[in-house]
Order: sequence, then structure tokens, then C-alpha cells
Amino acid sequence: MKQLVCTLAIACLLIGANDARAQTRVSASRTIVIVPKSGCCPCQKRWPYPQIQNTSLRLVEGQSLAFPVSPNMPLDAYISVENVSPNPVTFGVRIDTSRKSPYHRVNFCSGQACYPSFVLESDEQGRVTLQPGERDHTFKIQFDPQGESGQSVIGVVIYNVADMSDYIAFDVTFEATTLSVEQSVEAVTVAPNPASDVVHVSAVMGARVEIVDALGRVVRSTTMPSDRAALSVGDLPSGTYRIVVRSGGRALSGPLQIVR
Repeated sequence: MKQLVCTLAIACLLIGANDARAQTRVSASRTIVIVPKSGCCPCQKRWPYPQIQNTSLRLVEGQSLAFPVSPNMPLDAYISVENVSPNPVTFGVRIDTSRKSPYHRVNFCSGQACYPSFVLESDEQGRVTLQPGERDHTFKIQFDPQGESGQSVIGVVIYNVADMSDYIAFDVTFEATTLSVEQSVEAVTVAPNPASDVVHVSAVMGARVEIVDALGRVVRSTTMPSDRAALSVGDLPSGTYRIVVRSGGRALSGPLQIVR
């Protein structure tokens, strides 16, 4: 009888040891799964969809994606996109702020919406539908250095809502520095405002002046032949517009009222 009891006790000890080893293996396996790898690649935070060879969208040529700014001067960086496909395209926007300086503030606008800094992707109001060959001028990044020098790189993805693999991706760089900042867009005055027939603009010679309607369409544009220019608005409907002055990789904008 004692021999039988000893045999059962040894068997129980062996089974217990095996269970402990099994639990150790399971625990170790779980530990391997939940511990993240060191040196996580930033690209894992990027757009996860593969890009097709022939995209429906492209950036309008001649735009600057690098903006030198003064640390004390916020900047609206407008970026225009064009539908180069034979079909209408509705696009959305997503931004990546993982390479932004922690001292800078960034948010974006698209379509009929402007988003706070914690929102990184457009919703229904921020989507825009473009017909073949049509361009959109509503997308902009609002950058505020908040008095701090340094560089911020903002990743942007503009994508076809109907096909998430149809998109363009690019970086926009803001360099806030007090050293040799080109003040190419200096004092800008617009008068009269409200206007009914003609808008007179004073700005640096060679600057590009645009009047943009509520849908983001450029309805008037000119290049400053001197430090003064006049734009006719007599045939434009009454309403609220924006006037944008671009020069040397910088842009300033403000509201313009047209009344009758």
C-alpha cells in the first residue's frame, strides 16, 4: 500500500512539473508577443495601403513644399491638387505629425472644414469632389511656430475615397528660423474691403495674388507688375472670398467681401 501511495505521489509531482513548464512556455510566449520591438520604424505609422502606378490625383506643378518662416509669424500653406483621371474623384486628406516639433502647432483645412490640431484626417465636410481636369485650392496647412525656432515636417496623404490605394503622398517642411528669413511677402494692403468693382492690392513686386471663392476655386489671379495692382471683381457674385498673396515660398491670406 505504501508503495502504491509513493508511486501516485511521484506521478503527481511529475504531472505538476510538466504543467509548470507548460505554463512557463505559455507565459514566455505571451511575453514575446506583448513586448514591442525596439527601434520601431516611423514608416509603420504611415499610409498602410499600397500605391497604384497611375494615380488619379497629382499636385499642381510649380508649388513649393518647403516654407521658411519667422518664429513669430503663423503661415497658411496652400497646396493645390488636380484630378488627372477621366472620371470624377472625391478625395480626402490625412496628415502625419509625428515629425513635428513639439513646440509648433499645426492643423489643416480642406473642403468646407478646418480641423483642430488633434484631428489628423478629414471627414465628410472636408472631402472634395473634382471633375476631370478640375483643381482644388481649399487644402492648406496652418502652421504656427508659437515663437519657437526649429523644423517641422508634415506628412500628407491625399487619397481617392472610392479606392484607398489611389493616392499621392508627400512631405511639407516648415523651417522656423530667425537667421536670414526672406521677408518676400511684406506688408500687404487690400482696399476697398468690402469691394464692388475693383480691388487694389499693395504688395511686393512679383508676388502672385489670387482671389479664392468659398469652394476653393481661384476666380481671379495676377502677378504684381510693381508694388501695386488692381483686380476687377465687378462680375463676381456677392459673398465672402479670400485673397491670397504668394511669394518666395510664403503665403499670406485674408478675407475679402464683395457686395453690390
